[in-house]
Amino acid sequence: MKHYIKAGWSLFILLLCISAYTSAQTVKKPSLNHLAIYVVDLEKSTTFYRDIIGLETMDEPFKDGHHSWFKVGPHSQVHIISGAQAPTTHNKNTHICFSVPVMNDFLANLRRQHISYEDWAGKPDAVTNRVDGVKQVWLQDPDGYWIEINDDKY
Repeated sequence: MKHYIKAGWSLFILLLCISAYTSAQTVKKPSLNHLAIYVVDLEKSTTFYRDIIGLETMDEPFKDGHHSWFKVGPHSQVHIISGAQAPTTHNKNTHICFSVPVMNDFLANLRRQHISYEDWAGKPDAVTNRVDGVKQVWLQDPDGYWIEINDDKY
């Protein structure tokens, strides 16, 4: 009987170790919660991100007239915050990227709205074709922030 109790405890301890190891292996990694963009004209930027980029607006808790929030994923958002004194120059390497389901539809909307875009090299009205087959274009928001739009399928 003592032998079975000892074996039972050994099995119990083994199961605890396996459980602890499994729990350690499933620890969640950091995920993107939100990006905040500081802008001069909240209404102009809100219109741009809603009507040109196509982001979904969401309720924002401050209700102070200085914020717009957009849903960009199950638990991710873009926050537009007014108060910047002037647009600033940004390098294209510092950018936000959104994927769209159909690049041609997105480009047609840019043309309808008279929004200029370019390829990575800066050629106007051109599309970059990456080596992996993804198409991408680059444009700037009203405050000069660079935005990459691509058709990557996730």
